[in-house]
Amino acid sequence: MYIPRPAKLLFQHDNGWNLFLQKFGNSTSEWTKLSVERMLACGTPAMGVRRYCCASPCCTHTRFFSQTCKSKACSSCGLKATEQWIATQQHILPDCDWQHITFTMPHLLWPFFNNNWPLLNALFRCATRAMLRFARKMGIEIGIFCALHTYGRQLNQHPHIHLSVTRAGLDLKHRVWRSLFFKKKVVEYIWRIAVIRLLRKSHAIINPAHLPGFGHLRDKRQWGRYLEAQYQRYWKVHFAKKTRGAWRNVKYIGRYLKRPPMAASQLRHYSGGAVIHHYLDHRTQRHKSQMLSQEEMLGRYVSHIPDKHFKMVCYYGFLANRKRGKLLPLVYQALEMDVKKKPEKPGFAVLMKQFTNVDPYRCILCGDRLRFSGALAGMPATGLLSDRLYKWEEKQWLRGRTQDRCA
Repeated sequence: MYIPRPAKLLFQHDNGWNLFLQKFGNSTSEWTKLSVERMLACGTPAMGVRRYCCASPCCTHTRFFSQTCKSKACSSCGLKATEQWIATQQHILPDCDWQHITFTMPHLLWPFFNNNWPLLNALFRCATRAMLRFARKMGIEIGIFCALHTYGRQLNQHPHIHLSVTRAGLDLKHRVWRSLFFKKKVVEYIWRIAVIRLLRKSHAIINPAHLPGFGHLRDKRQWGRYLEAQYQRYWKVHFAKKTRGAWRNVKYIGRYLKRPPMAASQLRHYSGGAVIHHYLDHRTQRHKSQMLSQEEMLGRYVSHIPDKHFKMVCYYGFLANRKRGKLLPLVYQALEMDVKKKPEKPGFAVLMKQFTNVDPYRCILCGDRLRFSGALAGMPATGLLSDRLYKWEEKQWLRGRTQDRCA
């Protein structure tokens, strides 16, 4: 029997997702709706089924595997995508000193980036501008990879950038590895200028006068004064201690890169109505809980689903896609490292063995291997969404007829 995961239960209980679409369907993007539908159908026959039979001629055991959704709204598929990304990065990134930097901004600027994915994409360039400019003036090519994080521990809007940079770089002229040091005050200064300049140019896109609490910002003059006041505030740019190798930074960034904002383990005592969400407070380093309505929790959940084809991680310097093939061998040579081969991504069977110590393709009766014998295609996400809306309208129509008969 299929048992829904707690994250799915949040959408399915008391027709929560249907009621949310009825109230906020016009303001919710089609890609978000499709992502949620795929997440709800993940692991069910609606996504398609693969059939495996035992290879032994004397055994009749058959096992069926339901297809997964591979959606960024699904915590189960996000775990698999995270492990695959981490395995790939650990085989590509050079073994040298790395530094993790977190770029944040004042909380009064957060609402302007809410679901504004073109503006969020520009934050990558704002965060990397200072370091790339400084390194190229010295004739050094550094390696940078950074990830966008749109939410805080309370699932609120909190856009910030997690960046990892090498503490040295490749001297393009002499092809040697040279050390490099970035000054915190200079990086923070250029980050502030870049973000404020980005917001000044994006006044027409943001249209702050239509946002709640910003009705007084009607023209560009008032908008400029407001941004100037935010520029004078304290902007926190956290420089972590340098580490040997990037595996710690990769694992830390990977936790937020492919997964949805809320893990199933953070939900407590949910049976409809109020939702109790547990989180770790960074300031006090203590676990806290907050109580939200089902509607508000669904709104926070879907607001952090990335737009279609949006890249949550970007690479710069010798890690950029157009430079990687040429410069990475030179980096390995300067560091006296062996050229790394392209790694194999861990698949379904490898991850199952790793987390449950069970081989899914092993027959439970005779111990022989299971072989693929057939598949049944599932419904597309658009069909799932239209089917949901049709059933919901039919249910509402039947309920209305029942009430009319009782009256």
